[in-house]
Amino acid sequence: KGRMAAMVHIAVHDVLNAVDRRYQPYAYHSRADSPLSIPAAVATAATDVMVALGGGLPTPDALAFVRGAYAPYIARLGSGDEVVSGIELGHGAAAAILAARDGDGSAGPFLVPLTSTGEAGKYRPTRDPSPDGLSGFVPIPYWGSVRPFGLDSGSQFRPPPMYGTADVEAAVRTTRYLADYAEVKRLGGMVSDRTEDQTDIAFFWIEPSMEGWDRIARLIAAAHGLDAWRLARLMAHVAMADADANIASFDAKYLYNFWRPVTAIRLGNLDPATPPDASWEVASRSRPGFSFTPIIPEFNSVHAAEGAAAAEAILANVPEAGAFSMESPTVPGKPRSFGNVREAAQENGDSRLYAGFHFREAISAGLTLGQQVGEFVARHTLLPVPAEGGP
Repeated sequence: KGRMAAMVHIAVHDVLNAVDRRYQPYAYHSRADSPLSIPAAVATAATDVMVALGGGLPTPDALAFVRGAYAPYIARLGSGDEVVSGIELGHGAAAAILAARDGDGSAGPFLVPLTSTGEAGKYRPTRDPSPDGLSGFVPIPYWGSVRPFGLDSGSQFRPPPMYGTADVEAAVRTTRYLADYAEVKRLGGMVSDRTEDQTDIAFFWIEPSMEGWDRIARLIAAAHGLDAWRLARLMAHVAMADADANIASFDAKYLYNFWRPVTAIRLGNLDPATPPDASWEVASRSRPGFSFTPIIPEFNSVHAAEGAAAAEAILANVPEAGAFSMESPTVPGKPRSFGNVREAAQENGDSRLYAGFHFREAISAGLTLGQQVGEFVARHTLLPVPAEGGP
């Protein structure tokens, strides 16, 4: 989904900058040479990308909705030359980003078999494992090698090993790990010492990170009156930063292959000093319809990384962005307020501890990684260009 969102927003950005070149284009470098309908161009570019990548939409119904909404929307715009020219530009911008991303390493099976080596600290499949708990399936282990949108590679800002050692057995004997283990066991379970506010935080941010941060970006854009060009650049940067943070996090996840809290707690660290609790379950299972522990290795938190990356992309585009409030569809009627987007990114990261998904170390590493990714993407892509006819 993150890859598709980035491609859609890039296509929209490139459409606007073909009409009036305010920022560097990403994939489509031609310029519009006649009057055209910008709404027709934007709608066509976005629709073409979503239809081409329909497998990235949440449901088959979503793809049908996109296809069904496009024709009547264009019909309302009319059939004049400007609409026809806008449609042509939209097709061109979409084709350019689709071609640019062809062969980027994202093709492959979603689920791949994995068998854990079984030592303390080593990741074990968390969904439908084999009877011995060592074998199962994991999603897209190749994702860390996908070509990023703005980074040089997924490993560019790779976090150092968890708890100061790449040896997972040594990591789970460190003082810092044992403190993190006790914290998530106490605060991240279905039965826990969480406050009501901490439980709200866990569920407020539990939706896919991209969806929440897309909403935040639009709230801030509206509050600051961004025009179409600034809005398109903001949304493209947020989506690109999110996608690249996802790639970078997957690079670390499958390199370190660290176990999830639910595995560690149920096994008691494979250490007599920390007795197992076979009944422990993540907090997210306390409400119907919410997920099990994500079925990928633990370190680092991709959710924290994506939020921090989006926050930096927002600040790079709207430096004056300050306090805001927002609602979440997963905690209806309980809006939360933040002094700034970095404060929101920290809470977004903390939510994964309260949900039971991550140790504190993974959240901290994810926040650092995301900040680096967001800053780099915003600093090196879609840069402003001098006004035409200016110096």
